[in-house]
Amino acid sequence: MTDRWSGKDYWFIIVLGTIYMFNFIDRTIISVLGEPIKRDLGLNDLQLGLMGGLAFSIFYAGLGIPLARLAERRSRVGIIASVTAIWSTMTMLCGAVANFPQMLLARMGVGVGEAGFTPALVSMISDRFEPHRRATAFSAIALGVALGGAMAALVGGMLAESIGWRWTFVAVGAPGLLLALILKLTVPEPVRKAENASLTPPFMAVLRHVGRSRGFVWLTVGSGLAALVGFGIQLFFIPLLIRKFGFDLSDAVLLFVLSISLSTGLGGITGGMIVDRLSRSDLRWYGWAPAIAMLLSSVFYLAAVFQDDWRWMTGLLFLSMLNLYAFLPSIMTVTQRLVTPRMRASAAALHSFGQIVFGLGLGSVLLGWMSDRLAEARYGGAYAAQCVGGDGPVSTACMTASADGLQQALQISALFPALAVLAYLVASRGLAGEISAMDARAGAEADPAVASGATT
Repeated sequence: MTDRWSGKDYWFIIVLGTIYMFNFIDRTIISVLGEPIKRDLGLNDLQLGLMGGLAFSIFYAGLGIPLARLAERRSRVGIIASVTAIWSTMTMLCGAVANFPQMLLARMGVGVGEAGFTPALVSMISDRFEPHRRATAFSAIALGVALGGAMAALVGGMLAESIGWRWTFVAVGAPGLLLALILKLTVPEPVRKAENASLTPPFMAVLRHVGRSRGFVWLTVGSGLAALVGFGIQLFFIPLLIRKFGFDLSDAVLLFVLSISLSTGLGGITGGMIVDRLSRSDLRWYGWAPAIAMLLSSVFYLAAVFQDDWRWMTGLLFLSMLNLYAFLPSIMTVTQRLVTPRMRASAAALHSFGQIVFGLGLGSVLLGWMSDRLAEARYGGAYAAQCVGGDGPVSTACMTASADGLQQALQISALFPALAVLAYLVASRGLAGEISAMDARAGAEADPAVASGATT
């Protein structure tokens, strides 16, 4: 393994980054189309949270573990190509639903398809790149998250206004089928660094291993708390702009791109490079850097969600999301150094389970539920009957109550990034020793001569 980036490395990053982009487009397009879907299907914010979060995340995270186990044994390129085709097809089927239960099932299908992507991807990165380059490589691929959010907003908003939300689902899902074919034909399976190791350990052995790792547990807790805020803003920022500040959909998605998507991309790519450099002098920076960034994020977020001027709110949210997403990719890669090579895909799935189920699943439902309850209290009674699911224009009183309820729910969620700071600080204690020990063990597993004490 050379220390230089090759043309094949760049192609690997481009193809997987593009797939990640459409992964995120198909995952988050619901936030762009949420308001027109809500009106057409007569939904409330709790149902929007279920549709945009829990339905997707339970199947995403639940099936991520068995698919990760499969990735420990089978071709990871083949797994990613297959799940890409599945989630793209299910995204297209979202455009054919007639009611809320059907949409819920279709979104579950999207979660099923996406479940195998991240564990297999992170496992491949660990085999293809040296430890001090993994955070940078994953951050470059994860730039697809920001690009996906931007594309979902810009293209999704434009298509929704021209061809409707149903055909928009079809349009954004179809490219994934082509990408699955390109991946299968052009990207080779990385050679596993532990080919000479014993058989893949049982899942309970993996679970016991990560459960004893303070670094793994608390990095996962911190990421889940951070994701609750990040996914909450992804899902509800456009509805907030429309309800509270009177934006139309096209202007709201443009502001989403210039604030949330741009900050996410800048934070992710710079954070990976920063932590790769800092960790060369002290491995505890893998915990310290996210803690510092999350502290800054929580301060900016708290200030943002109390603003009644969209300019101040947007500017402060930009700074908040810039810091919140700065080190999430690097956290995923450092958790790979806390397990043996044959545990990596399973460990990535377990980390994703904590992040996705808590952040996207429970977080989106909690925010939606709080938004409905607070809007009902603000309206003063009969909110559901008079403001949700009507065919006519929404009254000013309903829109005001809906906007205030959503903003207050986001204000309450400001507690979570502050708790993430504590989680990352706890993770940093003993992190250097854990990483050093596992790096040595991984090297021994990859070279039986080292494991037996033989010399050359």
